Amino acid sequence: MRNAQPVRENSASRRQTRPPGAGLAAGLAARCRRHRATWPTAWRVAWRVARRTALPAAAAFVLAQPCAWAAVRFGTAVVEKGEMTIVRDGRMLAYPASPALVPVNEKDLVRVREASRVVLLTREKVTLTLGANAVFDCEPWETARQRGVFRMLFGRFRADAQALAGINFTVKTATATVGVKGTAYSLAQTSSGNTAVLGIESTVTTAGADGVEQPVGPNQVSAVVGNRPATASVVAPEEFKQEMAKIDSPPPASPEALELPAEAVLVDQGIVSKEALEESKLAAPVVPPVGAPPAVPFRSLNLDDAGLR
Repeated sequence: MRNAQPVRENSASRRQTRPPGAGLAAGLAARCRRHRATWPTAWRVAWRVARRTALPAAAAFVLAQPCAWAAVRFGTAVVEKGEMTIVRDGRMLAYPASPALVPVNEKDLVRVREASRVVLLTREKVTLTLGANAVFDCEPWETARQRGVFRMLFGRFRADAQALAGINFTVKTATATVGVKGTAYSLAQTSSGNTAVLGIESTVTTAGADGVEQPVGPNQVSAVVGNRPATASVVAPEEFKQEMAKIDSPPPASPEALELPAEAVLVDQGIVSKEALEESKLAAPVVPPVGAPPAVPFRSLNLDDAGLR
């Protein structure tokens, strides 16, 4: 009787019978023996094996987890006095006056409360000083010509964009688009969406529904009323400059919230039309192009849903 021939084990059978992890251990041991490894060499070999196996697996696990850090930072705010409210992901967050930095993210809806003041430093290094009752959101918007993140819904602010160094920082209101590449200016928006811009340093541009930009230099004013173009820039009346310096606005649901700062003076000097103002207070502002944020006057927002009463 013939002697039984030994059965040659192929690589497939070995793979089937090896316990999990045996291949990595055997490979590591073989490499160490092959190189007559000293401890430093063994650590280097172990690192190469881990880099090709454990690290990719760990990365895949991390990427599969919910992204709690997915919020995009727009800037940081300091509540100088009073209180600031942020509506974020359906939750209302309240921040009292404090020197602590408060993160402000894209898609946040922010309200400066009564008798309050907030200083916001954006990621573009623009400093916005917002007065009482100001309301803005950080919803990204885009038109055929411009894009931005900051959208003023109501109130007044002063912008210092000296650190922009050529980067464009654009603000959208219900009726106007204001662009700047490094200057200082102040802005007021009424609850009907009418917007007035006062130049402080250098030049800022203001455009209405037609998209035609009006340059606004220091101590000049341009206004956008309803769906009309921006008015030509003229020297700002002293009464208007004094009102703009106050920064604070009346409560957004009050009758006074419909008025531009020193509105009667602007009408008397022919800077804005009385008929246009009256018409704008009865009708909603023009709806912007597709992709832009809805041009809705603040008084039509549901303040209870937004937690801003």
